[in-house]
Amino acid sequence: MPNTFTKATSSKVTDVWGGALARMTGQDDTWLGIPIGHQTVNAKFGTTTSAPDTTYSPSTTADDLLGVIWTPCSTIKVTKCKIIYGEGGTTNITHRLCLMRYDIDADGDLSNGVEVGTAATDANSDDYSQLRSTDLVITTDNAITTSQVLIGMVMPVDISPSAMAAKCIIEYTM
Repeated sequence: MPNTFTKATSSKVTDVWGGALARMTGQDDTWLGIPIGHQTVNAKFGTTTSAPDTTYSPSTTADDLLGVIWTPCSTIKVTKCKIIYGEGGTTNITHRLCLMRYDIDADGDLSNGVEVGTAATDANSDDYSQLRSTDLVITTDNAITTSQVLIGMVMPVDISPSAMAAKCIIEYTM
């Protein structure tokens, strides 16, 4: 069952999604989509350190892509984003984090990717005994339409943990 939760208070809505990423061997310096539930294979979005890829075509990975996308039923504006993460088996890992918005077509191809929430490499080096979180800086290009999707992303830097879980928490207005 998906690990999501939505809470509306006045005009702001909070939504949470996250879960366990697939085993992490060889995933260092790779942008990975934060799953909605448990992934058997990670959805990868490139290795450019500055930002994830701006396009994605699922070809044989439609199930992996569906496991990481979040889409609204009405146009929204993201006002806050926090990513919480933790891993097992490896010490002193730093991360890059972001919240990406993509246009999505009828086949699931993603295009025009832009960062809605940005963060430099986190200062919260961690190990398997700690959970960490980072508040992302929300850009002014923060509107999400019904033909777009959001994907929370994490990149383990330099070392692949043996296991990792993450949650993406957004606050938005409609």
